[in-house]
Amino acid sequence: MEMFVVEIDPREKSINMVEFNDESVGLSDMYASLECDMVERLALSSDFDLWIDEEGQLNGASDRIGEFVIGDDEGYQFVGKGLICSSTDDGDSIPFPKEIAQYILDNLTIKF
Repeated sequence: MEMFVVEIDPREKSINMVEFNDESVGLSDMYASLECDMVERLALSSDFDLWIDEEGQLNGASDRIGEFVIGDDEGYQFVGKGLICSSTDDGDSIPFPKEIAQYILDNLTIKF
């Protein structure tokens, strides 16, 4: 079964499904995708987590990569790329099926 994560790229002003067929999304995968050395997890819901560059506001990622807002004009502002995954009851990050990734793309409000 094809599995995916959702990547938010403010530099390209894009939100994309990225195929990810490993069983879990590890820290090294996140570091590579987000172009950073430290990540921070934010729960978007009980089913979805947003992973971002923990030091994005300190390391110049805003100038280098850009920023984005989730929600309406008074939503949450993030610096650098974002990666949306699901998680297990044990806290491991995991990809999700294509239908769920498409649902996120169709329903998430992002402003660049």
